[in-house]
Amino acid sequence: MKIVLTHDWLRVNAGSEKVIQSLVSVFQAEIVGLYTLFNKLPVPDQKQILQGIQVHTSFLQWIPSITNAYKFLMPVFPWIVGHTQLPDADLYLSSSHAVAKGYRKKKGSVLICYCHTPMRYAWYLKEDYLNEMHGFKKWIANQIIRHIRIWDYENSKQVDYFIANSMHIQQQILKTYQRVADVIYPPVQTDKFLLNPHPRQSFYLAPGRFVSFKKIDLIIEAFKMRPQLKLVLIGDGYDSDKCKKMLANTPNIIWLGYQHDDELILYMQQAKACVFASKEDFGIMCVEAQSTGTEVIALRYGGHLETVIEGETGYFFDHQDANSLLTAIDQMESAPLTDHDLIRSNALRFSESIFQQEIEDFVKQKMQAHVQKVL
Repeated sequence: MKIVLTHDWLRVNAGSEKVIQSLVSVFQAEIVGLYTLFNKLPVPDQKQILQGIQVHTSFLQWIPSITNAYKFLMPVFPWIVGHTQLPDADLYLSSSHAVAKGYRKKKGSVLICYCHTPMRYAWYLKEDYLNEMHGFKKWIANQIIRHIRIWDYENSKQVDYFIANSMHIQQQILKTYQRVADVIYPPVQTDKFLLNPHPRQSFYLAPGRFVSFKKIDLIIEAFKMRPQLKLVLIGDGYDSDKCKKMLANTPNIIWLGYQHDDELILYMQQAKACVFASKEDFGIMCVEAQSTGTEVIALRYGGHLETVIEGETGYFFDHQDANSLLTAIDQMESAPLTDHDLIRSNALRFSESIFQQEIEDFVKQKMQAHVQKVL
């Protein structure tokens, strides 16, 4: 069987890239290539994720500073993937949170889409993104989104089978595309994010990309209101400058910038709790934290409702504001969750080995059904 992988873009080693890494591990012998808009992963991450498979990019690969400029080029992404000629294959396996499912499959083949989310900014979280814009910029964004929605919906029809990364996204796929999806949770490297059975230190940890929807600024605001609580930030991104300004005269908050997984794991293993304030479709990092036995404080939304057991592995807060977060922190301070083995056991439900077995079985079943249908 020949398999072509498609993915939106390779910019940072985040959740969707971990899915690519796991897919490559399962199907490496059958993959004839990975097609993506651009690949700007650091060399060590490329080696880890891609494992030597051939990667094909578009002309966007040669645009200077594409890792920052790409979000302004979203309107042309549908045209690029629609005009990219893919090689013949039996299976086109798409890892998509934007346009990757729009690459055109060959007649008689099968297209399976592992959907991280329908385009968040075009569909169910459209207003969250537009609320950050004003005037003419917001008007332009609305016009672009209208055309992207039409393209996205029409191209969803070529997908033979959808896989959702959570029950939350399963519902969004049904609502957005009127398609039924199976749920296969994404791979969490529980064999890497190991348990620390010992008592924790006194700091809270907020790891993640510094982009607007991650709401790192909200977490900073909350801890500025509680100067007696220590907070460590790990990550960087577009909002780094904004967050840096917020950290003036805040000795209880330390920002370490980007850290490799090895360092991140050490901080997760030692933290009193890890804090996640964003609307997550699944939220791999929240599960990684639990894999180390560390409790979490998370927004009561989306994937968190499937991965966090309230009162056992973490606490929820209801609204994306500092006071709501502080209520959950106060709850944790008064009743900390210290059964680290129990917290880790919850994370093991989402291990990479389970993902790999489920995705392999799914592909095998659907391809056998396709062959029988053709015969």
